[in-house]
Amino acid sequence: MQNALILAGGKSSRMGTDKTLLEFCGAPSITHFLFERLSKHFDNVKVASKQEKFNPKLPLVIDEFSEFAPIYVIANLDKYYNDPVFIIAADTPFVEIDTIKELSKQKSQIAIASDGEFIHYLCGFYSPSVAKLARQMIKKWRFTPSKFSKNLRVREY
Repeated sequence: MQNALILAGGKSSRMGTDKTLLEFCGAPSITHFLFERLSKHFDNVKVASKQEKFNPKLPLVIDEFSEFAPIYVIANLDKYYNDPVFIIAADTPFVEIDTIKELSKQKSQIAIASDGEFIHYLCGFYSPSVAKLARQMIKKWRFTPSKFSKNLRVREY
């Protein structure tokens, strides 16, 4: 598999501290843990963050928007990627690799995980072609992934 992007730019307002920096399973942070795990299966793994905050440093895609919403990262996919990108929230360290592999086989603009009860919008492959629609949705102040995905070819697995 080619590209993975870990989302680590949230506010963590409910938790009161940046959860992406918490030590986890012997790794310096939960983000480092997920980065190492995904690096075994992807050629190119990066972390989307508003600034450099990881020690040791991780390869970053800087989220330039002041607002905290995943749609802003999706709106910039076509600036950084030509091929589909596996997007996952940093606080999802135990996603099954077999699930990721199955999602990668789906041929659609977005292929997202679903457990039958919930759709996991921040665990799936996104084509850079969806960036333009994401920018349009931002202009309309529609930030939720569910509203965004209603306008695209989406496959759930």
